[in-house]
Amino acid sequence: MDTAYLKRVGLYVAGALLSVCLVFYLGFHLWRTFTREVEIQPVSETTVEKTTETGGYIFRSEQTLLLSAASSADNTLFPMVSEGRRLSKGAQAARLYTGSSVDVRAKVAEIDQKIALLQECSGGDVQGLKDSQTIDEEIVSILSRIRSAGDNGKAADLGMQRAAFLEAVNKRMILTGLDTDFGSEIASLQAQRDSLVAGLGSCLETIETPVSGYYYSDCDGYESVFTADFLMDADLTYQGLMDQLQAAPVPEDRAAGKIVTDSQWFLVCTLDRQYLDTYKDAGSCTVYFSAGEEYRLDMEIYKILEGGERFAIILTTRVMPAGFDFSRTQTVRFLTAEYTGFQIPVSAVRIVDGITGVYVLDGSTVAFRPISSLIVTDGYYIAETNPEKDPPQGYQWLAQHENLITEGRALYHGKVLSG
Repeated sequence: MDTAYLKRVGLYVAGALLSVCLVFYLGFHLWRTFTREVEIQPVSETTVEKTTETGGYIFRSEQTLLLSAASSADNTLFPMVSEGRRLSKGAQAARLYTGSSVDVRAKVAEIDQKIALLQECSGGDVQGLKDSQTIDEEIVSILSRIRSAGDNGKAADLGMQRAAFLEAVNKRMILTGLDTDFGSEIASLQAQRDSLVAGLGSCLETIETPVSGYYYSDCDGYESVFTADFLMDADLTYQGLMDQLQAAPVPEDRAAGKIVTDSQWFLVCTLDRQYLDTYKDAGSCTVYFSAGEEYRLDMEIYKILEGGERFAIILTTRVMPAGFDFSRTQTVRFLTAEYTGFQIPVSAVRIVDGITGVYVLDGSTVAFRPISSLIVTDGYYIAETNPEKDPPQGYQWLAQHENLITEGRALYHGKVLSG
């Protein structure tokens, strides 16, 4: 074998590979030199909220509905109307049957909800519906909540949002004149209900409302403890309120639901004293409720009771959102501050000559823009959109829709990028 020949071939191949690598290396660096080596995004405005979380308690004016005698495990109590439905005095709220079936009860409850919905729509009760755009926005909002509930695996929320969706669609149909008579659907559902209930035996008792109000089937024993009248006492103190929050429930074995006699309800919370000045003269505040679906409510500040390191804040409203979870204890978030400004990634912020700012791309020229920062949160600066003070000499403030450079190397004010 000619080893000298093989060596020459090997050297030739190695030299060729080295030449290719050298060309690639030079080409790569030339490309990096003459190509824009920045990443940009348009400057946009956003709003960031600061909240503080705490526990809360709901107080309402409630009256427990009572059976004539305590029911047994073999009996079934059926609500005649959907949760939160307003009833007049003497209306049928629930019935007690001799038989018992969890499956039948669940099915009947679902049918009752559908009947109530169709009756409301059939009666033309579309209060608050001003135009088709309003109801279309409501439908889109409900669909968004349905998707959220599905993504989070909240089956109970899905059922609740489904009912809200059907109601919104039916109201839309009424508004456009597509369907105004639900009589046949109501009759069909009523027949299904009667058939299911017939399998439970006879009706032992019908519970009627002694007063008008909003019906709820669940009782927790606090109906006579967490009352609106207690909070309205002019002599109420912080310690008195704390003692009441520790009070034991007063359960009733004959409870058949309850009537909320007034739409006004109260939320009681305690907060660190650092927030006292925020709310003392505010008049109202925004609260997020996280039980079930998250709701945002603007509530009136009814009373503040100071108690050393913490204070009690009592909020009130007459807003009763459809499907709202009125569980006695709540986890809520108070909106403590709100900032609106340009959202800038922390990685894009630079300090030049002691000035905090960012680089933007103006055509092919790099320009430095000072920023006046409001807060830094979750990896972003929130910068003022229109600072009242003048910018540092020789510069101008960052403006909406400018091309913010989020990544780049060897940048400086006035640099021209080519390629």
